[in-house]
Amino acid sequence: MRTFEVERAIQSCVKCTICYKSLFEICPIYEEFGIPPFSPPGIFYLADGIASRYVKMSPETATVPFACNMCGACSKRCISGDLFNYDYPTELIEGIREQFVEAGELPEKITEALTNFATSGNAWRLPNSKRVEWEKDSRVTVPDYAKEQNEYLLFIGDASLIEETHIMPKAIAKLLRKGGVDFGTLKEGEVDSGNEARELGESGLFEELARVNIETFKRLQVKKIITISPHDYNTFCNDYPKLGMKFEKVYHYTEIISDLIKEGKIEISGEIPKTVTFEDPCHLGRYNGIYEAPREIIKAIPGVKFVEMQRNFDESFCCGGGGGRMWYDPDTYRKQRISDIRVRHAKEAGADIIATACPYCLSMLKGAGNLGDISVKDVGELAMESMSMSQ
Repeated sequence: MRTFEVERAIQSCVKCTICYKSLFEICPIYEEFGIPPFSPPGIFYLADGIASRYVKMSPETATVPFACNMCGACSKRCISGDLFNYDYPTELIEGIREQFVEAGELPEKITEALTNFATSGNAWRLPNSKRVEWEKDSRVTVPDYAKEQNEYLLFIGDASLIEETHIMPKAIAKLLRKGGVDFGTLKEGEVDSGNEARELGESGLFEELARVNIETFKRLQVKKIITISPHDYNTFCNDYPKLGMKFEKVYHYTEIISDLIKEGKIEISGEIPKTVTFEDPCHLGRYNGIYEAPREIIKAIPGVKFVEMQRNFDESFCCGGGGGRMWYDPDTYRKQRISDIRVRHAKEAGADIIATACPYCLSMLKGAGNLGDISVKDVGELAMESMSMSQ
């Protein structure tokens, strides 16, 4: 967004506060920090002050817009949405972040993440060889899409780079193989989708990452793509078509696995006698409306007692890892961690297991400080465990 668009849009916000508190606190960062500056109106007040020249951009003031998880919960309460002319207030927050990026006034960890994206294609500055490490003990043959031109491209994304989320591609690949799905991956040739770079306000970097991917996808004639991360799903569905890349179909892996179970191509008859709840990933549910597929997988597992947390579906509470918060953890004013809040919700629901379908959710919730006896698992991991028991 250009500066004049941001300045015009922030005048449309009536600063009513309903987007971060109503019957219950809606905005994760407001609940995390407990003070109004950490809320959508607080971010817009800051942008207004910058436009009026009485607030200066600095790494310190950047803490406020870059604390946002970009979860989109504010959109479900916003009464100014029609005036914004944007689908989500978070689009405006992206524009505010872009001003900080252009001015070079960023928190150190954000600068580091963006530099890593630019130099290595991922936020951790890991070599591309890391993208295939999960295959070593996966006990399943993973075809090379570039060589075999499979029906589906399985885009692994950050699940291959976060140690504790390696279980996701391992389980998903095994389930797809068992279900007879013809898929392949890009191996070491995979490049980040760019969703987080865009959300962090680096639109130029996003377009460069997207350009590299689009060239690869078109060269390999990719028509159907399965994503592991909802963040990749979101940008492939909503951003890439604007840049000229239209897939025949983009799937989140839970949609494919759910269909395989319904069609009897995967047998998950092993009992898991646990109480399970589901954490709706923001970019899967609220942004793209996929709620039922992961729940159908969980409910199909024998022995499972499924319970809902009070905050679910389009009013679900974020895990704390979106919008760049995987790499940026401003703790100066914090009163409680978002991941700890969400674990508390699961405990209140009586859950033994928190299931999710996003590598960021899996990583953030596994790192919560109040888990106790609760375990955190991927939906595909649960399905694989049940399938393994029944073989």
